Amino acid sequence: MAETKPSSELAPHLDSCRWHIRDGAWLLTDPSTASLRRNLQVVALGGGTGLPVVLRGLKAELFPNGPAWVRTMDPRRLTAIVTVADDGGSTGRLRREYRLPASGDIRNCLIALSDGDPVLARLFDFRFDGEAETAGHSLGNLILTALSKLGNGFDEAVEQGGRLLTIQGQVVPSTVQHVTLRAEFADGSAVSGESSVALARRRIRRMLLEPSDARAVPQALSALDAADLVVIGPGSLYTSLLPVLLVREIADAIARSHARVVLVVNLMTEPGETDGYSAVDHLEAIQAHVPQVRIHDVLLNSTPLRRELTEAYAARGAAPVAAPPAALEAKGCRVVARPLLATGVKIRHDAGKLAEAILDLGALDEEPSHV
Repeated sequence: MAETKPSSELAPHLDSCRWHIRDGAWLLTDPSTASLRRNLQVVALGGGTGLPVVLRGLKAELFPNGPAWVRTMDPRRLTAIVTVADDGGSTGRLRREYRLPASGDIRNCLIALSDGDPVLARLFDFRFDGEAETAGHSLGNLILTALSKLGNGFDEAVEQGGRLLTIQGQVVPSTVQHVTLRAEFADGSAVSGESSVALARRRIRRMLLEPSDARAVPQALSALDAADLVVIGPGSLYTSLLPVLLVREIADAIARSHARVVLVVNLMTEPGETDGYSAVDHLEAIQAHVPQVRIHDVLLNSTPLRRELTEAYAARGAAPVAAPPAALEAKGCRVVARPLLATGVKIRHDAGKLAEAILDLGALDEEPSHV
């Protein structure tokens, strides 16, 4: 039988991979790389709209569809450590009434990792409208609040919510204490509350978490101790990323881990929070707040942003984040640029492309040295 030649028609979506076909079988020419990527243990931290994008992509890569043994992989291979400092909207109302950690970002991450009945995921994402007392509330937030009251606290409620949604991976709050975010501005003024930070529209000098000695959830520390990769971002620098890192035990755990730490640079600045910020400014802000955390890699988008989209964002006060590679490398980071942009009318990262780029970083090198 004549040898079968490789054909891009067999897998057009894998045009960046090399395939070898022989005797009717097709395999990656370097299966060890694919295996290494699949066996990585990844911790992603943050909140807002950025972390769910990361989780959706990583879930598809780390928990692919397949035989039963694949579907029952160790959930600890993907852990989301989520901010609980939000105090706006439905989350804020429930926080004030029941003195619980913020549930909104947790809910979004649970939905992103859901792999069960899609109806349940839609229920968790359902938001009441109208003018009744339930108006504006997310049903998922109410469920997590109820589970907290029925069980042994918020962390157990999150775990039970994960079981209800049959999530792949695990979602862990950064802390179960009632924490408040405080911003100190360059002009000497200050505000308390996550929802007040951007509204102040002043240059931020320092962020604080109160109480400053808030304890991390043990599952978060265990995940960091075993991690191969720690992913920071994309997300709101001061109100999604730093609130997790400001839990001192989490920052210390990252610092002592053997994980490679990756910063995913935001595509756009955030009005009232990071106006005029470059990628270097984002990096320096993290280093100033948690100097013990070393960032090894900075991941950039290389796809040009369409002018009509940037103009629409400019009307709302947002601009593309400038990312000069040389300045980032001067900070001691490896800079990697990949096409990460999603299609559509919003400037967003593509979940699949982002996950592939993140896992490639973990598969490229041996354990990073901690200088």
